[in-house]
Amino acid sequence: MRISLLTLFCIVFLSCGTNKNVYKSSDFESKSYRHQNIAVLPFHITQSGYREKNTTEEAINTANEKLGYTFQESLQAYLLRYTSKNRKGPVISFQGLQKTNAILSENNINIEEAYHRQPEELAKLLGVDAVLMTTLENEKNFSDGVAYGLKAGRTILGAIGQGDRADVLHLNSSDLNMSAYLYDASDSKLLWQTSRKGGTDLPNSVDDLVEYYSNWIAKKFPYKS
Repeated sequence: MRISLLTLFCIVFLSCGTNKNVYKSSDFESKSYRHQNIAVLPFHITQSGYREKNTTEEAINTANEKLGYTFQESLQAYLLRYTSKNRKGPVISFQGLQKTNAILSENNINIEEAYHRQPEELAKLLGVDAVLMTTLENEKNFSDGVAYGLKAGRTILGAIGQGDRADVLHLNSSDLNMSAYLYDASDSKLLWQTSRKGGTDLPNSVDDLVEYYSNWIAKKFPYKS
């Protein structure tokens, strides 16, 4: 009896740990089997809290947007890596970031506006079967040094943490909250979600956070390529 109870405890513990911080809808399989192409949107980053006296709203928004594109690039690189190793889940491909961002730009849709639109509207505009949208909330404001400390293209897989670093900014990791959402193109149904609340175990440099969150989302993504 003791062995049986121990075995049962282990099964329950493992099952809970497997699904920690991840949601998948009950009809995920029936909807996702039609998916062929997914668009990864730039991160939508918001802050509240103390702001430096000489820091303007425009400067904060500019830094947020540039960092959002940096996260997008890194995440797609990690997704390509992990989905190629995954042996379970539907087979999909990812729309090129240049195409995704060009279509949004041509339609005068910035990151802020994109996240206030229905996912099915964005999916139709982008010509994809699902969209992956990620929010990052921070109770402290990023300095606009982030925008200049991060170079375009430097977050390609394998390059993170090398070369010039963005140590101009140190974040309090306990203030960060990340959530990634996968929406179906037909009806904006939330099919999958993962989240990560801030904590002292998170890295504080911007470069390392880009890598950490990209890795976190990609490892749990329920597709293969």
